[in-house]
Amino acid sequence: MKKCILLAGIGVLAACTAVSGVDRKQNGYLSITSHGRFSLISWNSVRNAGIKHAKAYCREQNKELHTVEIHTNGVRGAGTQTVEVVFECI
Repeated sequence: MKKCILLAGIGVLAACTAVSGVDRKQNGYLSITSHGRFSLISWNSVRNAGIKHAKAYCREQNKELHTVEIHTNGVRGAGTQTVEVVFECI
């Protein structure tokens, strides 16, 4: 029963974030932007969604994620929270 509740909670958090496709920056790094669909979602959930997708992208290329920078934008509870993960696959 606890496992079902945990899985349902994870599914709800995943539905609260949206993640862009991978973009290539001019400096050669890659970038993914994630944002919360609701204003009360935690920064960690938004950041973790972006990192999770970046890891999956690198894994598809049989490489590992190396995070270069993480930028945040927005105010919790007062609008959309956006996190940009700048990374490379090494």
